[in-house]
Amino acid sequence: MLQNKAVDQHQRGVANGIAITLQSIGKAIGPACGGALLSWSLKRQHASFLPGAQMIFFILNVIEGIGVLLTFKPFLITTHY
Repeated sequence: MLQNKAVDQHQRGVANGIAITLQSIGKAIGPACGGALLSWSLKRQHASFLPGAQMIFFILNVIEGIGVLLTFKPFLITTHY
């Protein structure tokens, strides 16, 4: 809904196509990165700093924190010079 109002009507098809392409790439990369993260953490079961599942929890929380911060980006005041 917001995307359709962000671009002119004659550019909506291109904008929606780019959005769906990026969404599909994310859906393809996500499980691969998640599997690599899981196998890497299983090798770290006896690490002294953030062993195993704690490392997964930490990394996913960092990603979630970045996502929350990016949510507020449209509300930040920017000045154009």
